[in-house]
Amino acid sequence: MDPTFFLYVSSSERDGEEKIVRRQLREKSNSLALPNTAFLKRFRLTKEAFEFVLQEINLTKSDTKAVPPVLQLAATLSLLASGGYQHIVGSDYLIGMGQSTVSKLTSHVLKEMERKLCPQLIRFAPEDSLGCKEWFVEQYKVPGGCVDGTHIGLQKPTANEHMYFNRKGYHSINAMVVSSYYNILLE
Repeated sequence: MDPTFFLYVSSSERDGEEKIVRRQLREKSNSLALPNTAFLKRFRLTKEAFEFVLQEINLTKSDTKAVPPVLQLAATLSLLASGGYQHIVGSDYLIGMGQSTVSKLTSHVLKEMERKLCPQLIRFAPEDSLGCKEWFVEQYKVPGGCVDGTHIGLQKPTANEHMYFNRKGYHSINAMVVSSYYNILLE
């Protein structure tokens, strides 16, 4: 028997077994059962905030109907919070999904968050900038407020690859984060 055929058959059998194990993990998974500190560390939200986001985005229509909405949001937040890769997040014992599933549902969840939460929660009010500046000076002796940036890593793009290559030697999108004192007061 050809050894390459045997290797192919055994690897495809393992893929089928992995799918079964992931499905069993998903069915038994309950992210909300984590202790509060572990939940906050993993998802960067409190359980109450998680449930609020889940309710507001109302994940019902998705290509990944086999994955409950709670796990869709958990996988997305875990990916965003960890800065890891889809394969690693999917392999997590609380998530139990393949990389392609994590990719599909992350895209879907983020679009729903952008469509439903961003207009409701993100506001830029230039008229409040004076109060913000004064607050940061009083509290932290920081004039003006806070602005920070980060690089969000990507796989090498097929088009305009040079536009995404950063000074640190990998492909990324540069994201700028602006915070006002309202964000800090809410915590």
